[in-house]
Amino acid sequence: GATGRIGEALSRQLLLSPLCSEVHALGRTETCAFEGLSAAKSKLRQHHLDLGNQFCGVEPSALEGVEVAFCVLGARNGWADAEDMAKVERDGALRFAELCAAAQVPHISLLSSAWADPQSRMPFARIHSETAKAYAAMEAFKRVSIFAPSAALQKDDSIVPASPNASFVARASWALVPILTQFLPTRYRPMTIDDIVLALRLNAELCASRERVEYLDYRDMMQIIGKDE
Repeated sequence: GATGRIGEALSRQLLLSPLCSEVHALGRTETCAFEGLSAAKSKLRQHHLDLGNQFCGVEPSALEGVEVAFCVLGARNGWADAEDMAKVERDGALRFAELCAAAQVPHISLLSSAWADPQSRMPFARIHSETAKAYAAMEAFKRVSIFAPSAALQKDDSIVPASPNASFVARASWALVPILTQFLPTRYRPMTIDDIVLALRLNAELCASRERVEYLDYRDMMQIIGKDE
């Protein structure tokens, strides 16, 4: 998901990181976001992502030598479109994981959600739960990191807008999330996009895990980036 908000920010951080020698960006469209970045000339490798095909249409050999993979796929119509979400954030995410397993990538990270719950009435929460469960069960990976922020904030601390295709009620409800989460447990606090991708990157570059599968919520992610309270 290299062309989305999270994917683009993560790719930029990886390109600028001295600990990362090469970045393979998989996206449904080619991105021009890094054309002015000198590191991209030597480190960036772009691959077309076809979520409907086996291995997302990418040959596993193209990812030879990759040590960490990040799945940050997001449905273009947002959480309001359950069918599109299932195709992208569950089925597409699983095909991406199968590609990485075939390429023998040892560590995979999944951007899930604090709302993930198999019993939830909200379709997106059930979909995120199914995807996380499937990732955790993939024994091909030596390490699986599942990140669960509740929502992403922009630089001005406003929430990333819901899809314009969502209903008025859905968009209005989503806009209230930063206020509502103040009355919920800590794990539901939203995070800025920059903090989310920093946690993804630093966890892969600098942090070890005691367990093969690790679940990282708001508090864990803030500890990784040194902002724990």
